[in-house]
Amino acid sequence: MGSTSLVFGEYARQNSAGGRVRLQVQMRAWLPVLAFSMIFVIESTAYFGADRTSAPLQRVVEAIFGFDACAHWDLIHHMIRKTGHFSGYGVFSLVCFRGFWITLQGAALRLLRQLWAHGLAILATFVAASADEFHQSFLPNRTGDFSDVLLDCCGAVALGLVLFVSMEVIEGLRAKAGCSLVPDDAAAAA
Repeated sequence: MGSTSLVFGEYARQNSAGGRVRLQVQMRAWLPVLAFSMIFVIESTAYFGADRTSAPLQRVVEAIFGFDACAHWDLIHHMIRKTGHFSGYGVFSLVCFRGFWITLQGAALRLLRQLWAHGLAILATFVAASADEFHQSFLPNRTGDFSDVLLDCCGAVALGLVLFVSMEVIEGLRAKAGCSLVPDDAAAAA
């Protein structure tokens, strides 16, 4: 009886420690996504509507480019806000990609893992952008536009494509040099 509890006790400690390590890895993978989501929650309030951001942004543009730039302020302000959508959700998609890339470590093929992570990151971006626009449709000074969701997804696809190509180029260079990002089974066994 003593030896059985000793063996199972040791197993339980290893299993528990392994579970803690997996939890820590998952927390490190997904906490940035949660933090980035909180930025969207704060930004998606009535306080960050176009009517409230126009004057402060106009002062910044005037300080940088002079008063002549503000002759077309409505267009400039619109472009600043849409660029924010494109780039903000594009970066969110990259943060989601990182989370999925870490989570999908068990995938057999690197390319398959990469494609799954990109696809899931774009899907997560679509869901987050849709929820954001839906929420904004209930605010008095905000609008919920599906065109913004499409713009957000375009940012996700564009930055995802840049990341995908970059990863492929780096992997190609490393393969030429004789080392791979993901070791194969033969190299790992040696």
